[in-house]
Amino acid sequence: MLQASFLLRELREHAGNPQDMKADELLLFFYRLRDGYRVVHSSSDRSQGSSFGFLADILYQLESRPDESLRSEEFESRIESLLRDLAEGRLTLSRKE
Repeated sequence: MLQASFLLRELREHAGNPQDMKADELLLFFYRLRDGYRVVHSSSDRSQGSSFGFLADILYQLESRPDESLRSEEFESRIESLLRDLAEGRLTLSRKE
């Protein structure tokens, strides 16, 4: 939750020029999230299962076209929504074993 809050704050600080934010920071966070955690409970519209399947598209976009992706309002909105869900506790997580 803390790291999601930090990244959300960073994203908002770079609003209008989000490409200044490093795509690598987001990639690292989202890979760790996908590989190390599972969703135990969700009150979010974004995730209803126990996996982060929806992260595949975000990861692909950040890897293949980081600057273009971060300039896209739609893509930035998707990332912001996910980070907000995490920061506000709409997704309850547990570590994978």
